[in-house]
Amino acid sequence: MELAYDEAKGILHVSWSDDLSVESARFLQTVVYLFTTIQEQKVSHLIIDSGLPAGGVLTEEVIQCFIHHIPHTTLRKIALLDSPDYLWDYNLLQVISLLVANYKLPIEVKLVSSHAAGLRWFAETE
Repeated sequence: MELAYDEAKGILHVSWSDDLSVESARFLQTVVYLFTTIQEQKVSHLIIDSGLPAGGVLTEEVIQCFIHHIPHTTLRKIALLDSPDYLWDYNLLQVISLLVANYKLPIEVKLVSSHAAGLRWFAETE
């Protein structure tokens, strides 16, 4: 996993290597680390780039990690970059959208075509 943080804008860009399965213990560790970084840096905008996902579906442990951590963040917008694995994209979009609705969180989430599109969306309400 790679993280790039623009502190001035509060934007964190996260990307995973193409050979990391979302069902692996290592993936779960990266998600835990991601939320630790989001909380410590008080990130408001997140761009998620899954690259070419190595397959699998979100495990119960990863979903629980999202449930336990998202409500305790300063996130306001999450941009998910389109990947070749549309099932992965929509699975993650659905999980985050359900958390936002169920916990009435002030977070918007959107599937975008590129990093630049995500930045434009972030800037729309700034």
